[in-house]
Amino acid sequence: MLAKAHIVVGMAAAFSIIRPETVAEALPVIAGGALGCLICDLDCENKSEKSDSSHWRIVMALVAAAALIEDHLLDAGMWRSLGQSGYYLWRLFGMSGDYAASPFAAGAQYLWFAGLAGFVITCVFAGGSGHRGFSHSLLAMGLETACLWLIFPAVAMPFVIAFSSHVLLDLMNKRSVRLFYPAKKGICLGWFYADRLANKVFAACGTVWLIAAILICHRR
Repeated sequence: MLAKAHIVVGMAAAFSIIRPETVAEALPVIAGGALGCLICDLDCENKSEKSDSSHWRIVMALVAAAALIEDHLLDAGMWRSLGQSGYYLWRLFGMSGDYAASPFAAGAQYLWFAGLAGFVITCVFAGGSGHRGFSHSLLAMGLETACLWLIFPAVAMPFVIAFSSHVLLDLMNKRSVRLFYPAKKGICLGWFYADRLANKVFAACGTVWLIAAILICHRR
């Protein structure tokens, strides 16, 4: 599918599954969903697809940035999750005592930089992996989600939901997806062409779904 279909379906899926009840809760959903819905297409090779994807990736990057800025202005909580991955790991391994006073707390900044560096490196590698190769794989989804969790834990879940929706839509197309990369064999259901009627149908239905999901969350 093309970018518009991926955007509306990915954002709709993130809102429907996470179901934020307030603006503060919706901001990380917007940021994570905006990043996840198109990051798979860093590897587009076809000229028309590359142009379509590049244009919309810039738009969604701006949407994610706007959500981060709004969160900072409202002190809504997303920025407060920065560095919290260290605390979660501290508890995961059963460490006791005061985390804030522990030596590991001082290392939270290194986890953040590790996540940022890992995310950039993974994206660069994805961009040169060949279309629907590494960038569309479970491996890429796991690595990028883990890196984002180290940076902003609050955006990891909507990111992985939007990423998954992108891969699921592409699996329906007539070009294979190397879901289990580095395995060379791809998966292709072959139901639709990516740029024809099905794309318009998914874009239209996804738009309705997204509007409905937002309204339902707003009324809760």
